[in-house]
Amino acid sequence: MDDNLGSMVGRRAFLRRGACASLGMAGLASQVFTLRTVQAALHDAHSGGGSGDCGAGGYRAAVCVFLFGGNDSGNMIVPWDGGEQNFAEYQGFRGQLALTPQQAQGQIIAPSNTGGRRFALHPAMADMADLFGSGNLSVAANVGTLVEPTTRDAFRNGTVRVPPQLFGHNTQQEQWQVSTADAADRIGWGGRVADVLQSCGVNDGSPISMNISLAGMNFFLAGRQVTPYTASPDGAPEIDPNFANEEDRSIVAQAYADMLAVHRSEAFAARSSLRKAYADISDRAVSGAEAIGAALGADSAIGTPAPGTELGVQLQTVARLIEQAPLLGHTRQIYFVAIGGFDNHDGLITTDATDGKHALRLAELNGGLKYFWDALGEIGMRDRVTTFTASDFGRTYTSNGDGTDHGWAAEHLVMGGSQLNGGVMTGSYPDITPEGPSDSTSRGRFIPTTSVDAYAFEIARWLGLPLSEAATVFPNLTRFIDPADPSTHLGILPV
Repeated sequence: MDDNLGSMVGRRAFLRRGACASLGMAGLASQVFTLRTVQAALHDAHSGGGSGDCGAGGYRAAVCVFLFGGNDSGNMIVPWDGGEQNFAEYQGFRGQLALTPQQAQGQIIAPSNTGGRRFALHPAMADMADLFGSGNLSVAANVGTLVEPTTRDAFRNGTVRVPPQLFGHNTQQEQWQVSTADAADRIGWGGRVADVLQSCGVNDGSPISMNISLAGMNFFLAGRQVTPYTASPDGAPEIDPNFANEEDRSIVAQAYADMLAVHRSEAFAARSSLRKAYADISDRAVSGAEAIGAALGADSAIGTPAPGTELGVQLQTVARLIEQAPLLGHTRQIYFVAIGGFDNHDGLITTDATDGKHALRLAELNGGLKYFWDALGEIGMRDRVTTFTASDFGRTYTSNGDGTDHGWAAEHLVMGGSQLNGGVMTGSYPDITPEGPSDSTSRGRFIPTTSVDAYAFEIARWLGLPLSEAATVFPNLTRFIDPADPSTHLGILPV
């Protein structure tokens, strides 16, 4: 078959659009090499209809803040008083890793639903303690990957199915992001939610995916039909201006223009479904980069300075894109941002629990979330954006000498405005006794009492997931809650 290049988009016309300058090879990679690109392009259209309240309620966005490495939530939120296990027990079990009463007492929180039991946040999380007090933050307790409800006896006797490769970074990161711990299919739950919302017309006609990552490729955002858009924290990916010399950069740009022209050829696309998918993805890469560039180039009402941290820069871009959601044609958005540095087998603390690697990471988390909250306030979007944390797993409650090892369940934070059931602790805070009823081993690897499925369902339902599609997105959900019975839900985001 003869491809007529003369009838295609000309090189100079393409270059005049500025797409090579604003997108470059990295932009194409953002689309082509997404984890599920080929599967998403070739899979049959999603058969689930748009029944129910899909997309209702005006603009809404969910922002996942992933803490890579396994956050030691045992020091992020600690028991204080009013329960069977209080601060003294915490200090005894954590040993040299523990906060002192003087360090913890400034961040005491009193969840409205724990019968008077109080907790304390790490000193680096003082802003989050204030948000909890104002009803704009909640804690989801003891969340983790599960195949089915699990007890210590069942786990130790091998009479219950558990997620594969527990306590392993890569596998547990994947399982948190896909929620189906016993499935081979690695489509993310954020991607599956977006598939359903898109199938009933949400963001119809937008030039860019509703799923946007500021932290590279991930399972969470990858759907069957929805291909996530991956941008750098500074916006659309670009050709490195320092790459080679000016002449070579021009050659690369011209080659890329020719490549896109070939892909847009009807003759090229007609040869196979895979080629058509590749052509569509290439075109989306260009139009997406242009849309992102226009949104970030628009005037902004955000005056709050972002912290110069990795997370702060990512959330600054997210805030700007949320502000310009109408320009992108979006009424729904799902974002993924992330920081690493939580795998602290050593150096968790230095002189005490207020310094060291973990305190620095919590300070970055606190500062990033506080900035994001302030920025959302400036653009009037606090009631429209729900921000939540996720991580590989928790860590052992007992020390290994200079840090902690891989654990299982952990506490997580959810931030929002009037949509949030704020100032509460959902789920069940674990019995922190090593070898106690919550411990899967002997070191405080606590068994989750809240599954990732139930935690994720709260966000998905608020975004507009119809109950009729709950089993499609979360096939294991009924093992933990009844989707149709709100009394069984966590109640973080009442719908």
